[in-house]
Amino acid sequence: RMPRYCLFGDTVNTASRMESTGIAGRMQISEDTYALVADHMDYSWKERGRVDVKGKGSMKTYLLDPAAAPPVK
Repeated sequence: RMPRYCLFGDTVNTASRMESTGIAGRMQISEDTYALVADHMDYSWKERGRVDVKGKGSMKTYLLDPAAAPPVK
């Protein structure tokens, strides 16, 4: 029988809110995630500004710059 998992918590809620407040076809990340990935040289992120996020308040978010993304292999 397949195990079932229910994931809850701040990380899952934030990820869900990044998806629901994002722009279609664009990847949006929180400021905390940006701090972890900003130095990755293969991608470029553009500050989107502050977004009102349900249950979190106003959050600074970033969008992946599609023009600077490496080509798909």
